Amino acid sequence: MNEILARESGSARSPVVKALKLLAHLAANKDAVALADLSRALKLPKPTTYRLARSIETTGFVHKDPLTRRYRVGTAFEDLALSALRYGAGHAPRQLLMNDLAELLGARVNLVILRAGSVTNVEWVESTAALRVDIRSNLPMAVHSSASGKLLLAFGSNDLQEHFLRSAPFEAYTKKTITSRRAFMRELENIRERGYAQDDEELIIGVNCLAVPIRNGSGEVVAGLAVMAATASLPLDKLRGHLKAIQNCAALISADLGSRPAAATNKVISKPHSKKEKDSGSIKKSVRAARKPSRERTARTSVNSRRPEV
Repeated sequence: MNEILARESGSARSPVVKALKLLAHLAANKDAVALADLSRALKLPKPTTYRLARSIETTGFVHKDPLTRRYRVGTAFEDLALSALRYGAGHAPRQLLMNDLAELLGARVNLVILRAGSVTNVEWVESTAALRVDIRSNLPMAVHSSASGKLLLAFGSNDLQEHFLRSAPFEAYTKKTITSRRAFMRELENIRERGYAQDDEELIIGVNCLAVPIRNGSGEVVAGLAVMAATASLPLDKLRGHLKAIQNCAALISADLGSRPAAATNKVISKPHSKKEKDSGSIKKSVRAARKPSRERTARTSVNSRRPEV
């Protein structure tokens, strides 16, 4: 983002461009930014930077910590970023990839982020299998008992992990839920070593899940791609057999989230069928090669055979 704005030298004096540069710089930093550092990054005088930040702060797009007096993006910016991810230019090709994966594995596919300490579904594709998991898109999923939550926490900052671990012992949703701090720390370490997370009926009895990381252009884990299925139709051992296909899909989505010229994005959007054929080919090849016919908190399952749910 900063690189694109830097190329727009002709409009560098525009207040809009200055505001976008400020937001882009804050969004790219994990830690809150001091006014002096923000001023140097924008190459603007401190009084000008202060007035600009204060003006944007009134809209909720920038938050200033009253104690440290440092700046970070505000909740309004987070809402905008989430909406942009859901409905922006990358949505169409991402949906094609997720649709292919859901159809070929017979499982629900979720794209998730960690926001305000909870798992948030950005977008999802329902399973096309006869027996499928039927959950509400806004169903709260605990971080410690969901594959996506554990994955994003494992690859999150040390401060984020330590803050979360203070809430141990954790609530048990099923008999398999990890509740102790020590066991959960071991789980996070295992996730980092193997590169993916799993939910073995830890959140919902009869449902398992695998989650793999989605990275941005800097290689940071910014989201998770999760595949959720009923254990009766796709038990965890068989689901792990499709790990390569899930990782391939996540890699394609990660590439689309990386820095790229706008023309490349337009090409993808203008030719969705070509993109689908090209990108889903590797997914279909790896999945079909291995494809075989296959209360504590419980999930509702439904029959999907072109007739009303039962």
